[in-house]
Amino acid sequence: MEIIYIMDPLCGWCYGNSKTLEKLWEKYNNTYTFTVLPGGMWTKANIRTQNTAMVNYFMKHDKRIEELTGVKFGMPYIDFIQKNDVELNSEIPSRAIVTIKDMAPEKTVPFAIAVQKARYFYGKDLNPDQTYIDICQELEINSDRFIETFHSKAIKLNTEKTFQQVAVLASSYPTLLLKKDGIYSILEQGYLPFEELELKLHPNIKTKS
Repeated sequence: MEIIYIMDPLCGWCYGNSKTLEKLWEKYNNTYTFTVLPGGMWTKANIRTQNTAMVNYFMKHDKRIEELTGVKFGMPYIDFIQKNDVELNSEIPSRAIVTIKDMAPEKTVPFAIAVQKARYFYGKDLNPDQTYIDICQELEINSDRFIETFHSKAIKLNTEKTFQQVAVLASSYPTLLLKKDGIYSILEQGYLPFEELELKLHPNIKTKS
Protein backbone atom coordinates (compact mmCIF):
# COMPACT_ATOMS: atom_id res chain seq x y z
CA MET A 1 0.00 0.00 0.00
CA GLU A 2 1.13 3.50 -0.82
CA ILE A 3 0.45 6.85 0.82
CA ILE A 4 0.70 9.66 -1.73
CA TYR A 5 1.17 13.22 -0.52
CA ILE A 6 0.31 15.88 -3.08
CA MET A 7 1.61 19.34 -2.19
CA ASP A 8 3.39 22.43 -3.41
CA PRO A 9 6.51 23.81 -1.73
CA LEU A 10 5.10 27.36 -1.92
CA CYS A 11 1.75 26.40 -0.41
CA GLY A 12 1.37 27.73 3.14
CA TRP A 13 -1.33 25.21 3.99
CA CYS A 14 1.05 22.42 2.98
CA TYR A 15 3.55 23.83 5.47
CA GLY A 16 0.76 23.86 8.04
CA ASN A 17 0.18 20.19 7.33
CA SER A 18 3.86 19.29 7.69
CA LYS A 19 3.64 18.25 11.36
CA THR A 20 0.83 15.82 10.57
CA LEU A 21 2.78 14.40 7.65
CA GLU A 22 5.92 14.08 9.74
CA LYS A 23 4.09 12.16 12.49
CA LEU A 24 2.45 9.90 9.94
CA TRP A 25 5.75 9.17 8.22
CA GLU A 26 7.62 8.57 11.47
CA LYS A 27 5.01 6.07 12.68
CA TYR A 28 4.18 4.29 9.43
CA ASN A 29 7.14 4.54 7.06
CA ASN A 30 7.87 0.85 7.68
CA THR A 31 4.25 -0.08 6.95
CA TYR A 32 3.48 1.99 3.86
CA THR A 33 5.40 3.30 0.89
CA PHE A 34 5.35 7.10 1.03
CA THR A 35 5.42 9.14 -2.18
CA VAL A 36 5.58 12.93 -2.38
CA LEU A 37 4.24 14.55 -5.55
CA PRO A 38 4.77 18.33 -5.86
CA GLY A 39 2.13 19.97 -8.02
CA GLY A 40 3.74 23.03 -9.59
CA MET A 41 1.28 25.61 -8.30
CA TRP A 42 3.27 28.62 -9.53
CA THR A 43 5.16 27.73 -12.71
CA LYS A 44 5.63 29.15 -16.20
CA ALA A 45 3.00 31.86 -16.79
CA ASN A 46 1.92 31.62 -13.13
CA ILE A 47 5.33 32.47 -11.66
CA ARG A 48 4.91 35.35 -9.20
CA THR A 49 7.14 37.98 -7.62
CA GLN A 50 6.66 38.95 -3.98
CA ASN A 51 5.02 42.33 -3.54
CA THR A 52 3.13 44.26 -0.91
CA ALA A 53 -0.27 42.90 -1.91
CA MET A 54 1.02 39.32 -1.73
CA VAL A 55 2.57 39.95 1.69
CA ASN A 56 -0.81 41.09 3.02
CA TYR A 57 -2.40 37.96 1.56
CA PHE A 58 0.29 35.72 3.03
CA MET A 59 0.06 37.24 6.50
CA LYS A 60 -3.72 36.88 6.63
CA HIS A 61 -3.61 33.21 5.72
CA ASP A 62 -0.50 32.44 7.74
CA LYS A 63 -2.26 33.61 10.89
CA ARG A 64 -5.19 31.28 10.17
CA ILE A 65 -2.80 28.40 9.44
CA GLU A 66 -1.04 28.93 12.78
CA GLU A 67 -4.35 29.02 14.66
CA LEU A 68 -5.65 25.83 13.06
CA THR A 69 -2.53 23.67 12.81
CA GLY A 70 -0.22 24.94 15.57
CA VAL A 71 2.69 25.27 13.14
CA LYS A 72 4.86 28.36 13.62
CA PHE A 73 6.04 30.80 10.98
CA GLY A 74 9.49 32.07 11.87
CA MET A 75 10.44 35.72 12.23
CA PRO A 76 13.11 35.31 9.49
CA TYR A 77 10.29 34.29 7.13
CA ILE A 78 8.19 37.31 8.12
CA ASP A 79 11.20 39.52 7.36
CA PHE A 80 11.94 37.67 4.12
CA ILE A 81 8.50 38.12 2.59
CA GLN A 82 8.89 41.89 2.83
CA LYS A 83 11.37 41.66 -0.05
CA ASN A 84 9.75 42.66 -3.33
CA ASP A 85 12.27 41.15 -5.72
CA VAL A 86 11.95 37.43 -4.87
CA GLU A 87 10.64 35.21 -7.63
CA LEU A 88 8.13 32.60 -6.50
CA ASN A 89 8.66 29.69 -8.85
CA SER A 90 7.35 26.33 -7.68
CA GLU A 91 9.33 24.44 -10.32
CA ILE A 92 12.67 24.89 -8.55
CA PRO A 93 11.77 23.45 -5.09
CA SER A 94 9.49 20.90 -6.75
CA ARG A 95 12.41 19.72 -8.90
CA ALA A 96 14.53 19.47 -5.76
CA ILE A 97 11.94 17.12 -4.23
CA VAL A 98 11.71 15.08 -7.44
CA THR A 99 15.52 14.83 -7.39
CA ILE A 100 15.49 13.29 -3.91
CA LYS A 101 12.62 11.01 -4.93
CA ASP A 102 14.98 9.72 -7.64
CA MET A 103 18.17 9.64 -5.53
CA ALA A 104 17.00 8.66 -2.06
CA PRO A 105 13.24 7.94 -2.03
CA GLU A 106 13.32 6.95 1.64
CA LYS A 107 14.28 10.54 2.50
CA THR A 108 11.73 12.30 0.28
CA VAL A 109 9.28 13.07 3.11
CA PRO A 110 11.84 14.61 5.50
CA PHE A 111 13.41 16.48 2.57
CA ALA A 112 10.07 17.95 1.46
CA ILE A 113 9.32 19.01 5.03
CA ALA A 114 12.78 20.58 5.33
CA VAL A 115 12.27 22.52 2.08
CA GLN A 116 9.09 24.08 3.41
CA LYS A 117 10.64 24.77 6.80
CA ALA A 118 13.56 26.49 5.04
CA ARG A 119 11.14 29.08 3.64
CA TYR A 120 8.41 29.32 6.23
CA PHE A 121 10.49 29.12 9.39
CA TYR A 122 14.05 30.10 8.47
CA GLY A 123 13.13 32.63 5.78
CA LYS A 124 15.31 31.06 3.06
CA ASP A 125 14.97 31.79 -0.64
CA LEU A 126 14.02 28.55 -2.45
CA ASN A 127 15.68 29.62 -5.70
CA PRO A 128 19.46 29.23 -4.96
CA ASP A 129 21.19 25.85 -5.06
CA GLN A 130 22.74 26.55 -1.65
CA THR A 131 19.37 26.22 0.08
CA TYR A 132 19.18 22.59 -1.04
CA ILE A 133 22.84 21.87 -0.47
CA ASP A 134 22.33 22.86 3.19
CA ILE A 135 19.31 20.55 3.49
CA CYS A 136 21.21 17.69 1.85
CA GLN A 137 24.01 18.09 4.36
CA GLU A 138 21.54 18.08 7.25
CA LEU A 139 19.92 14.87 5.97
CA GLU A 140 23.24 13.21 5.03
CA ILE A 141 22.49 13.23 1.30
CA ASN A 142 25.38 13.57 -1.16
CA SER A 143 25.08 17.23 -2.16
CA ASP A 144 27.42 16.95 -5.17
CA ARG A 145 25.32 14.17 -6.63
CA PHE A 146 22.18 16.13 -5.78
CA ILE A 147 23.32 19.21 -7.74
CA GLU A 148 24.33 17.11 -10.75
CA THR A 149 20.96 15.33 -10.79
CA PHE A 150 18.97 18.48 -9.94
CA HIS A 151 20.22 20.26 -13.06
CA SER A 152 19.89 17.27 -15.38
CA LYS A 153 17.51 17.27 -18.34
CA ALA A 154 16.03 13.98 -17.15
CA ILE A 155 14.95 15.41 -13.78
CA LYS A 156 13.51 18.52 -15.41
CA LEU A 157 11.40 16.31 -17.67
CA ASN A 158 10.44 14.09 -14.73
CA THR A 159 9.32 17.16 -12.79
CA GLU A 160 7.03 18.20 -15.64
CA LYS A 161 5.60 14.67 -15.76
CA THR A 162 4.99 14.87 -12.01
CA PHE A 163 3.00 18.09 -12.48
CA GLN A 164 0.90 16.35 -15.13
CA GLN A 165 0.32 13.37 -12.82
CA VAL A 166 -0.79 15.66 -9.98
CA ALA A 167 -3.25 17.43 -12.29
CA VAL A 168 -5.02 14.09 -12.75
CA LEU A 169 -4.92 12.99 -9.10
CA ALA A 170 -5.81 16.15 -7.17
CA SER A 171 -7.51 19.52 -7.50
CA SER A 172 -6.13 21.17 -4.35
CA TYR A 173 -3.14 21.18 -1.99
CA PRO A 174 -2.48 19.44 0.25
CA THR A 175 -4.14 16.16 -0.67
CA LEU A 176 -3.28 12.82 0.88
CA LEU A 177 -4.24 9.64 -0.98
CA LEU A 178 -4.10 5.95 -0.13
CA LYS A 179 -3.40 3.66 -3.05
CA LYS A 180 -4.40 0.05 -2.44
CA ASP A 181 -4.73 -2.63 -5.13
CA GLY A 182 -4.54 0.09 -7.77
CA ILE A 183 -7.45 2.04 -6.28
CA TYR A 184 -7.03 5.57 -4.92
CA SER A 185 -8.96 6.84 -1.92
CA ILE A 186 -8.77 10.29 -0.33
CA LEU A 187 -7.47 10.42 3.23
CA GLU A 188 -7.18 14.19 3.50
CA GLN A 189 -7.84 17.35 1.53
CA GLY A 190 -6.62 20.38 3.40
CA TYR A 191 -5.68 19.91 7.03
CA LEU A 192 -6.54 17.17 9.53
CA PRO A 193 -4.97 16.67 12.97
CA PHE A 194 -2.82 13.55 13.11
CA GLU A 195 -5.26 11.68 15.36
CA GLU A 196 -8.16 12.18 12.93
CA LEU A 197 -6.04 11.21 9.96
CA GLU A 198 -4.82 8.07 11.72
CA LEU A 199 -8.42 7.06 12.43
CA LYS A 200 -9.25 7.40 8.74
CA LEU A 201 -6.26 5.25 7.90
CA HIS A 202 -7.00 2.70 10.62
CA PRO A 203 -10.69 3.00 11.69
CA ASN A 204 -10.36 0.33 14.37
CA ILE A 205 -7.37 1.89 16.14
CA LYS A 206 -7.85 2.54 19.86
CA THR A 207 -7.50 6.17 20.86
CA LYS A 208 -6.69 7.55 24.29
CA SER A 209 -9.72 8.77 26.20
